[in-house]
Amino acid sequence: MKPVKTLIALGISICLCACAAYKPNYFGSKYPPTETIKSYYSTKDIDKPYEVIGHMNVATGWSEASQERTRREVIKKAKEIGGDGVVFSELNRQVNRKTTDDFTIKVEVIKFK
Repeated sequence: MKPVKTLIALGISICLCACAAYKPNYFGSKYPPTETIKSYYSTKDIDKPYEVIGHMNVATGWSEASQERTRREVIKKAKEIGGDGVVFSELNRQVNRKTTDDFTIKVEVIKFK
């Protein structure tokens, strides 16, 4: 019975670690939380005056589902820190010989003036 409990605990730990992999790392200013976030893929698409209040870097997977989960996590974090919008500015790929490819997305958090 003990090996089964150990396997269950190990499985839960792995799931929790996998979820943490998509949490954004944020560096920048913080404001009161906001409710709505606009998403952009280029600063040229922003039609209002704004300032960049911080930057995020977040790991993501190659699948569409994992990228959507990453997008939701970025928007959630941007709301928490008081951003009005996010600009998904760069996708990086690092190839590892013994594991799968690692992807990271760079994000700018903006506040409208």
